[in-house]
Amino acid sequence: MTTEAVYGSWSSPITPDLFGKCNCKSICELQVVGDHVYWIEQNAVTGKRELYSKPTNGDQITRWADGFSVQTAVHEYGGGALHVLQDGSVLFATVEGVFYQKSADSGVEQLAEANNRTFRFADFSVTDSHVFCVNENHQGDSKFPENRLISIDRSTKNQSVVASGADFYAYPRVSPNGNKLVWMQWNHPNMPWDETSIKMADLNGGVTSNEVTLKDGTGKQINYSEPTWDGEELLTVNDSTNWWNVYRSAAEPNALEKNLNPIQREISYPLWQLGFRNYVINKKYLVMNADGVLYVRSGDVTVEIPTPGYTVFGYLSIDPNGSEIFAIASGPKRASSVISIDLKNKDFRLKVHRESRNSSDIDSLEISEPEEIVFKSGGVNVSGYFYPPKNSSYTAPPGTLPPVLLLGHSGPTAPAQNNLDLKKQFFTSRGIAVFDVNYRGSTGFGTEFRRMLYKNSGIVDRDDVLNGAKALIEQGRVDENKVLITGSSAGGFLILSCLISPNNIIKAAVSLYGVADLLGLDEDTHKLEQSYNELLIGKYPEEASIYEERSPIYHIDKIRTPIAFLHGKEDTVVPMNQSVTMFEKIRASGVTTALMLFDGEGHGFRNGEVIKESTEATFYFLMKAVGIQPSISSKIEIFNKKL
Repeated sequence: MTTEAVYGSWSSPITPDLFGKCNCKSICELQVVGDHVYWIEQNAVTGKRELYSKPTNGDQITRWADGFSVQTAVHEYGGGALHVLQDGSVLFATVEGVFYQKSADSGVEQLAEANNRTFRFADFSVTDSHVFCVNENHQGDSKFPENRLISIDRSTKNQSVVASGADFYAYPRVSPNGNKLVWMQWNHPNMPWDETSIKMADLNGGVTSNEVTLKDGTGKQINYSEPTWDGEELLTVNDSTNWWNVYRSAAEPNALEKNLNPIQREISYPLWQLGFRNYVINKKYLVMNADGVLYVRSGDVTVEIPTPGYTVFGYLSIDPNGSEIFAIASGPKRASSVISIDLKNKDFRLKVHRESRNSSDIDSLEISEPEEIVFKSGGVNVSGYFYPPKNSSYTAPPGTLPPVLLLGHSGPTAPAQNNLDLKKQFFTSRGIAVFDVNYRGSTGFGTEFRRMLYKNSGIVDRDDVLNGAKALIEQGRVDENKVLITGSSAGGFLILSCLISPNNIIKAAVSLYGVADLLGLDEDTHKLEQSYNELLIGKYPEEASIYEERSPIYHIDKIRTPIAFLHGKEDTVVPMNQSVTMFEKIRASGVTTALMLFDGEGHGFRNGEVIKESTEATFYFLMKAVGIQPSISSKIEIFNKKL
């Protein structure tokens, strides 16, 4: 039996409380060594990151580093916190330093101290005598830290700088014979997906010499990343064909490169977090993650691997002598999971080792599966994932259409993907359609598409989102009077840009730790993104007028759309004063608005209770703003109510 009720007022079993009723919030940093697989889980309640392992052919899960939150803060976004040695022991980082644990039931040895987070460590490569890693030095009076590569003597714990002078470093990797160290580096104003270089040096213990440049994209608009040794040869990813593909070359300057799988798909991902792996190689197999499609190459033959139910992959890993590829995978009806695929089996048998949320629990829910919709914007094909409302307990009044919630993903390079997100299902199960737009600047559509946002941030991304909404309206899918939007970080800037546009059709919005003042951000932001706005907007202070023109905070008079602001008090990427100032100015202008600040939260909400409160507040505010009685309550205080 179904109940007739207006879209947006439906009740649903998919609640924020359900978000935390899972094995963990997410899984990351997977590695397989020998007959064991290791990974890090984010605790759904505390947000802490916990290290686990299990036999590849067994079920017993073992906790490592008990009491430690295995995570880093290099570049503020972290990553690269785990390295598993060939004997099965682990090296890991926390915000307190670098640690070593020989076995899960042994004690933990500290190899390097953070000195109250003055020093940060990430992205490890290990020899018998030394640890090599990215090191961020926050010592001294400089506004920004010094980034470098260091070695740590495993016996004496002495540290030595092995590479310095560049603004940023990533992927330090020791050659199999221990005689060479290769790494990736780049300088402002480039981001790690822009113009980068691959360097190499001779290695003697923990000391480098004879540094040379192997590959240099500087001034050529070529990105080089993910250097990986294959014997004495080197594999790297570059986008010289407009697509990130994998190339093999000799480990020497200006060596001829061979594209191992020429394809118009991306075999890489923006390096916001260190340590990401989009391809892996061993003695027999090369496996590549090409935008959600896995390919395996053996000899000169490359084939696609079937992965039923899974469409998003990361942290590929394979044992040097193994025939199983491991990955963290998810899909439209599957949460983040540790999976393996048997490469020697012609049917590519897929096995699930660990799920962040049990598939049986997901299958008991009504999940709205996405449809990819392509539309024109600025003469360019742009796409997004459309999730229709789905709840068999309800029907809407005849002749009515659902509200649509537009999503502005963060990054702005981070793409919208079609894997399970219960926050989206929270809305679809309540009668709200969701449209997650891959606006110009998103990853997954080639370098040219990604670079279309440069100098045009706040313009082309805004137009793409608004044109996406118009396409849905023209197709008769959604109610033109109930177009909603929410976005976080760069997505927050995007939604505010929509609200000040003369073509705005948004009826209500929620900004989560979003950018409102580009001038203020340029002064307050951290080192990684210090020059990002130079690429996205223009040079500062030479083009300060453009910054002011694009900054929503200087156009409060144009904002007549109800909007709420949610922000963490400890955000070091986008300071909370951006949201506070916007709220105060909009409240003074008489427009419906609200503000929620969360203790202990940085750039992105991690605590389970905060996720619950922020989700409820978002839904409640949006529904109230368009005249729908929400089926849930919220602590959010709304000012200048019009209803």
